[in-house]
Amino acid sequence: MRPHAFAHFTRAVIGACLLLAMAKPVQALVKFNDSHDEIFVTGTVGIGYDSNVFATSDAKGDNTFSGSLDLDYQRKAGMIGVNGNLGWNFTKFDRNTSEDFADPHVHAEFTKSGGRTTGSLTLGTERRSRAEDALNLRTVSWDYNAGLNVKYPVIERYSIAGQVSYDYQDYLKNPALFDLRTYTAGADLFYVYTSQRDLLGGYRLRVTDTTNGTRSYDHAFTVGTSGKLLPKINGTVRLGYQFRETDRGHFAAVTPNKSNDRYDAFSASASATWTVTRRLNVTGLASRDFSTLATDINVDTTAVMVDANFAAKAKLSLFGGVGGGHMRYLGTASGGRTDTYATTHAGVNYTFNDHLKISLTGLYYKNWSLLDRADYVRRTISLIVSSRW
Repeated sequence: MRPHAFAHFTRAVIGACLLLAMAKPVQALVKFNDSHDEIFVTGTVGIGYDSNVFATSDAKGDNTFSGSLDLDYQRKAGMIGVNGNLGWNFTKFDRNTSEDFADPHVHAEFTKSGGRTTGSLTLGTERRSRAEDALNLRTVSWDYNAGLNVKYPVIERYSIAGQVSYDYQDYLKNPALFDLRTYTAGADLFYVYTSQRDLLGGYRLRVTDTTNGTRSYDHAFTVGTSGKLLPKINGTVRLGYQFRETDRGHFAAVTPNKSNDRYDAFSASASATWTVTRRLNVTGLASRDFSTLATDINVDTTAVMVDANFAAKAKLSLFGGVGGGHMRYLGTASGGRTDTYATTHAGVNYTFNDHLKISLTGLYYKNWSLLDRADYVRRTISLIVSSRW
């Protein structure tokens, strides 16, 4: 970052902090309809450094200026609750100016929490500019998604839940990448084992199409438990079996080469929160699943992450986490590539008042790969000032 640009930006951030720190707290920028409808506006500004902008062994670091602006709408009245969000994310690079972006996003959620049938409908679209670790390059895409989740109690102890979703990733600026369409449908049966714990079993079908004429079918059968897992630990754990069948070339306009692949693996999905004390809580996540990359390669990924949050004082909180995973790239086109990664992050949040919050975050990511250009280290640090009205 050029010295004069850094100095000007730092002075602007400090000035914004001092101005916002003097503001009186409010709950929402706009309220109407007897306070059932609320509108909030959130803005952020930040500076940072990324040691590996493109996530490759040929590391190129850069300083960044970032910002965002979000408009949130909330309605809490009647049978249906509404949450809406419209916003933009901005980042300007000091040297790699061709990677500058201004990405809009819009999301809406409609929830029903009363009556026998409960659930939610979500709709969203966003433009995403990011470095993808699995591809080792920066990508730009439009992502469109929709999802419906419902739950219905059959009798006193049994209930059923269903999910359907759609996701479309439209990649831009890189003709070597293929667009992805994913359709998912699943069903679960819940049994109330105790007042604090449910047992569950379910099936999920996921179909992924690529513009390279490839279609993959994922079948996953899982059992698990949800609720109180152990004293002070709540969450959901699923374990099971899954298999993926991939048809290559069968759905392309021109099909010079056709092939079928099948892969089997155990399936896992877990999220749990341990409330150690009133000030300290620890959250753990784990997963094992198949996915498809924009290069039309199947990947078998195992990942774990543990995060901790400590409220040191009323306005000061500390957070950190460690994680790791293993990625196995499948099929002959992958060249037998496997990746193993480890990551850690830490930071601090300071809340001046209802309007102003400052966050300082650092991250370290190390990837070991059989592919030379994917063997790399990435370090980032960022200072973010956010204000909500």
